[in-house]
Amino acid sequence: MKENLRIILRSLGVLTLIVILFCYAMFQGGFVSWFLFYGYLPIGIYQLLFASYPLRAWQIYREIENPVCQAGDEIVVKVHLKRKLPFPLLYCTFEEKFPQSLMKEDTKKAKYLSSQASGQMTVSRRLIRMLFPLFRRNFTFSYSIQSLPRGEHVLDKVTIQTGDIFGFIKKSRDFQVENTFAVYPYEHELRLVSDMASYEQGRVLSNQLQHMNTTVVSGAREYAPGDRFAWIDWKQTARKQTMMTKEFDREKSMDILLVHDNFMNGNKNELIYEASIEMSLSFIEKIAKKDYQTSFLSIGERPHVFELGQSEQQMERMKHYLLTARGEQEGSFSIRFREEMAHFHQADIIFLIVTSIDPQFVQAIQEARQRMKHLSIIYIHPEKVLPDTEKHLLEPLRFSGIAVQQLSMEQLAADPVEVIFK
Repeated sequence: MKENLRIILRSLGVLTLIVILFCYAMFQGGFVSWFLFYGYLPIGIYQLLFASYPLRAWQIYREIENPVCQAGDEIVVKVHLKRKLPFPLLYCTFEEKFPQSLMKEDTKKAKYLSSQASGQMTVSRRLIRMLFPLFRRNFTFSYSIQSLPRGEHVLDKVTIQTGDIFGFIKKSRDFQVENTFAVYPYEHELRLVSDMASYEQGRVLSNQLQHMNTTVVSGAREYAPGDRFAWIDWKQTARKQTMMTKEFDREKSMDILLVHDNFMNGNKNELIYEASIEMSLSFIEKIAKKDYQTSFLSIGERPHVFELGQSEQQMERMKHYLLTARGEQEGSFSIRFREEMAHFHQADIIFLIVTSIDPQFVQAIQEARQRMKHLSIIYIHPEKVLPDTEKHLLEPLRFSGIAVQQLSMEQLAADPVEVIFK
């Protein structure tokens, strides 16, 4: 409303100036007075036409070339502007109104280096592009957004601003143009020092996963690409006149539970929380390739459980949760962990990814150790060397046979990240 009133007042000023120059030429006469009137008349008419030119008739839409990507990647946005009237515009500015969710940056592994040791990921993003439409009706340009942070982001507003030649009349308008894109957590390359496999007779540790127990034949089936030559059942092949392959008893998959601590407990280090999200996704993706029966539990004020071995939909739901998860500042992980463990007696192995420890946490883990077959803890911390107080807290866990691995910022920046289970 204020802008419209300002344009009306400026237009009245232009019209008044034209009238004054005309009256001056009529009464004064002479070459100079008429030269001033006729010299300003085209400019004044353009300014009056510009004041009535409707910016609201513009059509603006975006194209995002890669709407699904990983944290730290960049996206390319192509903007299309269309207008019906080829009214001459000397210039206009296009401003993208970035949402608050994009006021962070993620530089993949580089963010864990000493340059960002403060733990803050905030950044100020602003994009203003100068365009020169002149008489063109359609024009297109592209821009990129780099170092994207994790999350589901919505670009929903742009501002177009333009003015006359002398800048006496300026016009601007906001356009609602909504585009959504998803930035999933960065996936670390993990190297598991010791994998685990489980059989009907018991559990063994092995450095390589065995998908088949080839000592027990359970039947025969038709040959499929990728089957070994040694598995061909020649008797069945001769009988059925088609290539048949021996079928073996499948190895029993282990029940693995990955627990993620979603409480920040006053910790303002955003990098540590992002590291816990990234490691959770990376670990799940790593063990999912090995056909383990895996569940994921994120413990916050409200727990989120995903039975990943049941369907692909559960995996997609888990990824979407990690896409949008935010750390909770209030709550006790120890209390919630005790409550949730009452529902997971069937888990053979529990891995915990935590970002803080305290005496209550140690006590809760020791209680869970008495009921669970195997417990491993991945403790992500910002310091190169743990403080003595935290070392003393972890010692009772190691004495109880619980595997504890510490991951510092420096280790997270390595490629690959080494995850050790003892």
